[in-house]
Amino acid sequence: MTTQTEPQTGTGLSETTLNLVALGAAIGANAERAFRAHQARLSALGVSNEIMIEAVNMALRVKGDPHSILMALAQSTLTEGSGGCCGDACACEAEGKAKGDCGDGCGSETGCC
Repeated sequence: MTTQTEPQTGTGLSETTLNLVALGAAIGANAERAFRAHQARLSALGVSNEIMIEAVNMALRVKGDPHSILMALAQSTLTEGSGGCCGDACACEAEGKAKGDCGDGCGSETGCC
């Protein structure tokens, strides 16, 4: 496996676009050094923090989808018939609120309830 420190040329993508993609990939890979390198390069290219935040937010949404799907699977299969993610119905669920609305109310640090 090889690593690259310079963006590929001749791809048809601008250096800014390539670094924004790499910034998002660094988020997805939990690669702090890569994130710092591409953030610094983007800053040097004059890209605003707001644009970088958009790229980071997109990466977090993409990264979070598989996590959310797996957590829903775990909840539905492990708590089937138990009345809630904490083994019993949370007060917020009983009131018809969405999961996550009652924070630590069930003693769950995962935000499940």
